[in-house]
Amino acid sequence: MNVSITQNQPPAVDGTSAKISVKLIVGIFFTLLGVLLTLDNLDLADADRILPYWPVVLIAIGILKFQDRRNKTLPILLIGGGALLIVFNNDWLQFSIFDFWPIALIFGGLAIVARAFGFRVSHLSGEPASTIWAILGVRKEKVTTRNYAGGRIFAFMGGCELDLTKADMEQGTAELEIIAVWGGIEIKVPEGWEVIGNTVPIMGGAEIKTKAAPGGRRLVVNGLAIMAGIEIKSVAAEAI
Repeated sequence: MNVSITQNQPPAVDGTSAKISVKLIVGIFFTLLGVLLTLDNLDLADADRILPYWPVVLIAIGILKFQDRRNKTLPILLIGGGALLIVFNNDWLQFSIFDFWPIALIFGGLAIVARAFGFRVSHLSGEPASTIWAILGVRKEKVTTRNYAGGRIFAFMGGCELDLTKADMEQGTAELEIIAVWGGIEIKVPEGWEVIGNTVPIMGGAEIKTKAAPGGRRLVVNGLAIMAGIEIKSVAAEAI
């Protein structure tokens, strides 16, 4: 695939440019953090006065991702979460963010009650708005649609296993938005799919182990992992 950009026109914002920009922000953040901690060790700066503002990097990434007109959920969470962390880190409120952990029990209880009454959250299919919720538990989903277009996964203190090995894309490209907090998400894709990961791990990890050449089926994954893990891997046809 050949991409040409006219010299007098600014380059279009796509998934690749957003990925590079996010990496640039994260790289600058860790560089400045290293400089600050070095100066603090040499008694040339007071890191304790600056470190509470580290969530500014989350806000910056969220603002950057607002360039994507198709998806606003992740940018809003990044900006809102970053702002709340700054507030709590500086003790501008009289309670700690950890005082809210029982809210997870509330969401988990409501989810169990809803399932007891027969309510089911729609599975991922060919509709981009489909969402999987994994709260205080593990969700296992297997997609077999021939027109997979992506969706969303939210895992909070839980896990999700998404199997796409039997799925296909009529459009050739699908976009998946994932957010994991204190949990994990595992995604299996066919060996021929190209995976582009725009993931931001915070005290967590994100690993992509796929085999594919550009030009075929493409899965774009935009994700955030806070004290959580994200793994995307290819599965060979003979192993399915």
